[in-house]
Amino acid sequence: MSGESLISVKDLVVEYTSGEDVVHAVNGVSFELNAGETLGLVGETGAGKTTIAKSILGILPDPPAKIRGGEIFMDGKNMLKLSQKEMRKVRGNKIAMIFQDPMTALNPMFVVGDQIAEVIRLHEKISKAGAAKKSMELLEMVGIPGERGREYPHQFSGGMKQRVVIAMALACNPQVLLADEPTTALDVTIQAQVLEMMMRLRDQRGTSMLMITHDLGIVAEVCDKVAVIYAGEIVEMGTKEHIFDFTSHPYTEGLFGSLPNLNTKTKRLKPIPGMMPNPSSLPAGCKFHPRCPYATEACKTETVPLFETEPGHLVRCLRRDPRQVR
Repeated sequence: MSGESLISVKDLVVEYTSGEDVVHAVNGVSFELNAGETLGLVGETGAGKTTIAKSILGILPDPPAKIRGGEIFMDGKNMLKLSQKEMRKVRGNKIAMIFQDPMTALNPMFVVGDQIAEVIRLHEKISKAGAAKKSMELLEMVGIPGERGREYPHQFSGGMKQRVVIAMALACNPQVLLADEPTTALDVTIQAQVLEMMMRLRDQRGTSMLMITHDLGIVAEVCDKVAVIYAGEIVEMGTKEHIFDFTSHPYTEGLFGSLPNLNTKTKRLKPIPGMMPNPSSLPAGCKFHPRCPYATEACKTETVPLFETEPGHLVRCLRRDPRQVR
């Protein structure tokens, strides 16, 4: 890993408007994705993970979504300032996305080979025949016979469709791959195959990856660094070893506590009590305090920053405030 920063997200704020309600989807998120690195964004459904990825790619629906603040830098440019024409040169070429549901990511009206070839011709000076040949090679690379490029999406299984989407995302050898829960719609056996293939291709091509998931097993297998997201905020961030071996935020503790462990005899799991807060009416103070077993009166009112508990390990919790007398 070179340590060179490819994507730098600084204080990103995203809101959705729904009638008179304002949904606070992302609230001041900052992180960096380095060259050759895989960063995992972990959290419950509705935490804001996909909104962060769509903000990076510039595909948020406007309206109802609005980026209210922050910066997203790549190659020294703030991508939030680029025109749509400039962003079209970035999408698929420098940054590509694997969407959660391959059923909606593929156009049912066109054969899959043509859909992959379209991406190639959009970004490369290549003939129609050359793009068709390259699309067949990409299908072979993800384990699909090249001649199946003449078939339509409905002729593929769910796992095969996801492989086609991955081939499409890798068509122009992007520097950054945004993977939005790419195995959620697949059964466990196919999940393992798709993950193994993604890691192999990532290593072969030196691609950096942002892995969005709620599965800590995937994080353990794939990621180098982890950012735990709750109610649109990063509540804990660090290396995989920091998060798994030195868990510090009560929410992260809750995520691990709700997982079955074959090495311990447990009659019941310990799910996190309550539900995620309504993003249009977030609680004051720490957003997690209504569900936190350690919450104090200060947690209910004070704005909680990220504290560095050790180099590279950040935690948004007053219990980790280094100013407190222990």
